[in-house]
Amino acid sequence: MPHRVLAMDGTSISGGEGYVTAGLLKSLKETLTSRGGGQSLLNDVELFSGTSAGSFNAAFFATYENPDDAFPKILDFWGEVVQMNRKAVSLGRTAMALTGNAALLDSSYMRDFFCSYFGATLRLGDLKRKVALPSFQLDGHRKSLRTWKAKIFHNTGPDNDSDHNELVVDVLMRSGSPPLSYPVYQGIREQGSGYVDGGIFANNPSLVALAQIINNITRKSRTEKVETLETEPPDLTNILMMSVGNGCMSSYLTPHFCKGVANWGFSKWLLDFHDPMVLVKMMLEAGSDAADYQCRMILRKKYFRLNPVVDQTLSAANLKQVESTVQSLLSTQSTVSQLNRAQTWLGKSGWVSDAAKAA
Repeated sequence: MPHRVLAMDGTSISGGEGYVTAGLLKSLKETLTSRGGGQSLLNDVELFSGTSAGSFNAAFFATYENPDDAFPKILDFWGEVVQMNRKAVSLGRTAMALTGNAALLDSSYMRDFFCSYFGATLRLGDLKRKVALPSFQLDGHRKSLRTWKAKIFHNTGPDNDSDHNELVVDVLMRSGSPPLSYPVYQGIREQGSGYVDGGIFANNPSLVALAQIINNITRKSRTEKVETLETEPPDLTNILMMSVGNGCMSSYLTPHFCKGVANWGFSKWLLDFHDPMVLVKMMLEAGSDAADYQCRMILRKKYFRLNPVVDQTLSAANLKQVESTVQSLLSTQSTVSQLNRAQTWLGKSGWVSDAAKAA
């Protein structure tokens, strides 16, 4: 039985949020259904991993015993998510943000929505499926070293693991609070160091997901004394991973060189009127590409990346715009081609079970 892993990106520089990933997966599921045989897309997934907007999708699927049952409601869910972001904008906050004294958006709208949707007391340990959700902790401890650090919230360990007791709403807000846009987030029931968006280090969480599933499948059975890891290298041949992005678009730089160099300072890298914060955008995309390359080299044909090209910046502020943006993207030749390749990979890799294919 292969270990199936689904990794879902955070928001990309194309503007595409988690509704793009949701729409792509929904289209794949609809194609499988139309072919008959009861083929499942997500019911056999062992680990859902997502960063920021991807973490919202991961939690959404993980609340279902059979995640395929989530598809009829997923775009409605995203319609509410993008509407919360729209409510979070105000003239007063924008003015304060421009002075550098506040984040651009009020995160309380999103937090309250997650409380109402998932429940204010739902814990990671209560989810019906396993998840791994990256965030970034501003003040952590590594033995004797006090420093900021990457934090992966997961429910894959033993039941007494501290992450099992983390509230789902807190973890989602910690994974999905980008600096400048959202305030630093800690939690609704405790004080602490605070967290910011997991996209700081893993906007594409594929490598995080791979590390987590390897840790899970190589863990020895617990003994009365201690839990250890096997000394033998892990067998990667039985891991299948599908990584889904939120759209990529043309992005490049054309410096003017003088004597072989372009002498750019922070104003060009961060404050250019035509492309502000270009350095941040470049690093975000570079990290995503790096994770894609590493997983592709490690897993080879057991790995597939679905991330279609978009011609212009995507945006949506309500359900109607979410649906129209998804439909427009699904109709492009680039997306159709990638979805066809994904369908082929699902069958050849063994993601779709042999029993389902036979049926």
